[in-house]
Amino acid sequence: MFAATWILITIMTATVHAEPSQTPSEWTDAANGFLPTPSSLFETTAKTVAHSETTPDFEDDIAVSIESSQIVPAIPGMPAMPQSLSADLRCDRFWLINTRHITCNTCRMNLSQPNFRIDRLDRCGRRSPSNLDDYLSSMDSSRPRIIYVHGNRRDAQTAIKQGLFVYQQLARNRVTDQPMDWVIWSWPSDANSIFLSDVRDKAQRTNSQGLYLAWLLREHTLRSQPSGLIGFSFGGRIVSGSLHALAGGSLGRRTIGEPAITGANIDVGLLAPAVDSTWMSSGGYHRLATQNINRMVMLYNHRDIALKYFKLISTTPDAQALGYTGPRCFAPRHDGTPLPIRARDCAQTVGNHHSEKRYYEHTCYAGREMASLIDSVMHVD
Repeated sequence: MFAATWILITIMTATVHAEPSQTPSEWTDAANGFLPTPSSLFETTAKTVAHSETTPDFEDDIAVSIESSQIVPAIPGMPAMPQSLSADLRCDRFWLINTRHITCNTCRMNLSQPNFRIDRLDRCGRRSPSNLDDYLSSMDSSRPRIIYVHGNRRDAQTAIKQGLFVYQQLARNRVTDQPMDWVIWSWPSDANSIFLSDVRDKAQRTNSQGLYLAWLLREHTLRSQPSGLIGFSFGGRIVSGSLHALAGGSLGRRTIGEPAITGANIDVGLLAPAVDSTWMSSGGYHRLATQNINRMVMLYNHRDIALKYFKLISTTPDAQALGYTGPRCFAPRHDGTPLPIRARDCAQTVGNHHSEKRYYEHTCYAGREMASLIDSVMHVD
């Protein structure tokens, strides 16, 4: 069983990682890690992680207590799903939730009935218009619903492409035929300026996105929908913020305005999360997030050139990114027990890149690690 792989230890001090030699101009490259990344790193290719990969060595792992009437053409460049795999996964459903058209100003947000644009998707990225009622009425307590939140500098089309790429990596590594719903959360992360102003603007937007996502997660919880969250970079920051807001916490001086929910038991997967390493501690900005987490899988990189200079977008001079340091200290879960975390430093295979694709296509086994969420959300510790 998945739960049997979790080992609980308490981390009281941070691990210090030795840094490779870097050039003095690194801080420019670091900011660009959140900004324009070479498109080749994110274009979906036909390359996949072989299903028969050798089982990785987990000696360096840490377990810490701590988804019409009018169809839109398929996305160019998206490889076709192998026929055998398509048949095996024919019961999976795909959704797109788009928040790009609604305000990011937390003071003006409509959190009574957010105006999400919702579509159903097929595996090629073709969209069929749907609505919130359809989404909510389709919930099923017998199948998991996984929400994927992308990182910065993704336009609407790229967000779908990337979301389906990640889905394929999980699908190839799942160990059961459990059908699921795959939801792509498309937030306003298009490139809209240059250098640090873009990154800082997107960092601020994560507050409103966390509140919107918290509103949706509340509907999941009230309908007993088993749920999981996967976030990359700023997507991880949206994920942790949403769980904090679901538990009654504020983001950007705003709450969702509904009774707090704790003990939602949502499983979480974070890749290179661009969130302060202290924010999910007992006194941190997202301190209530762990009140709604069941388990966490985290892949980080102590050589990530973008996350190394995380302090450039933080109000705290010595701030460090969770996706750079790895897990340190986390607040307990709703029942007071330590938060189980399975963590791995992927520096050896990802290098100094801030690239989601590299986590999946190299031997960090992100596909297998994130695929474990599909099954684990159905089993609460």
